[in-house]
Amino acid sequence: MTQKKCNLILHQIIIILLLCYIKLSWCNNNMMLSKKFKPRTSKDYTIEYSIGDSNYLDENEDFTFKSKKIPIKYWLENKKNDFKEKAKNITNDFVSVSSDQQYSKLYKFYDQLSTLEKEFYDILHSCSIKPEPDLVVQITVSDVPDINSFFYELQEISERTFTALIYDYPEFWWIGSYELGIQSTRKWGKYKIIYNLIPETTKFYGYSKKKIQSINNQIELVANDIKNQISNFNLTTPYSILRYIHDYLITKIEYTLDEERLHIRTIYGALVENKCVCEGYAEAFQYLAKMYDIDCIIARSSIHEWNFVRLNGKWYVVDVTFDDPLTGNTQTPSEYNDNLRTNYFLTGTDNVVYGEKYSDNPDYVLVYSGFSEEIMISYPEIEKSNYLPSELELSEINLFNTVNISNSDYYFLDDSNYLNDNENNGFSIKISFLQIIFNFIVFILIIKIF
Repeated sequence: MTQKKCNLILHQIIIILLLCYIKLSWCNNNMMLSKKFKPRTSKDYTIEYSIGDSNYLDENEDFTFKSKKIPIKYWLENKKNDFKEKAKNITNDFVSVSSDQQYSKLYKFYDQLSTLEKEFYDILHSCSIKPEPDLVVQITVSDVPDINSFFYELQEISERTFTALIYDYPEFWWIGSYELGIQSTRKWGKYKIIYNLIPETTKFYGYSKKKIQSINNQIELVANDIKNQISNFNLTTPYSILRYIHDYLITKIEYTLDEERLHIRTIYGALVENKCVCEGYAEAFQYLAKMYDIDCIIARSSIHEWNFVRLNGKWYVVDVTFDDPLTGNTQTPSEYNDNLRTNYFLTGTDNVVYGEKYSDNPDYVLVYSGFSEEIMISYPEIEKSNYLPSELELSEINLFNTVNISNSDYYFLDDSNYLNDNENNGFSIKISFLQIIFNFIVFILIIKIF
């Protein structure tokens, strides 16, 4: 075989390898985009969705309709205070949900949604529960007779769905503000719905999937450490477990109203940074209680957030923030709990603190959406009387004291309050092991030719 023929064969091999390389790269980038789930029909609409691999939304895309929502907890203070006055006049005909309703399973706002809203919820949940969550979610809706009326219907569906989702899952801390867009397709009555979960209006704009995964890993480390402490103290009753979580958060957290910090209203701010405001306390309390299958939900007013907890089939109030008051007009630093109170631990609506009854406190006037003054959800009926613990429950409280509350020495080098410049593009570069091998083989063959 001549040298010329050898070179020709090598050139052909290189071309084949390059074609394989291109094919592998295309498959790697589009595998998730092409993954379709079985369509489900709800009412008059047919829903199809695909979990995309996008990390950002192309703002140059052409949208038929577009809207944005910012959660109440991220509103400016003057807007919250204005809403506080309006909230006094909001009446919810469906607020009194029976205490023993669905007692056989954990209470979820999901159960208040319509069939269609549950489909949207399920899609968003499946996209967010993954280790590296999807930040742009695409849903295709068919059989839409009137796009104008559907858009207004979709706005309500989205607000109720997102309210239920973020109230049920505080671990989805990055989901707050969302952007809704509708794009037309070539087929009549078929439209593409796109949810951007990290829009420019959110504090977490620019966060990548890996950034979120890294933060979640840190949260999980702390949560597991708390579980180990509860296990070491042999706490078995929901009452004693809740009390430990309550005391732990008060001991560890320093109430910090610093809007320059990104996570003062997330479970990361509460559990890892130990600096947060009421939303951090309440959502961390719910997150930890859920690990023990204890019914605990978010309660929201225009300016405050706390919890409702169900024990023995009845609902009570827990407000960890208000049980961590100022000491001499100063905040108590982390690791100190001289100010620890239980004035708002498993109390009823007739509970009186500092001369004011819970039901008369304007800070506790409920709102029924996470995003507006609209009525999107309802709350369970709260007991009037405080919870009375049993002798067993009280005896388990004596198994621990707040002096022993501490967590392991974790050192997190990643400061989530600052964005890494390399992540501002909203996507990460992925190089697979197979692609590296192909590059190496092609390089060796080229050397042999020349």
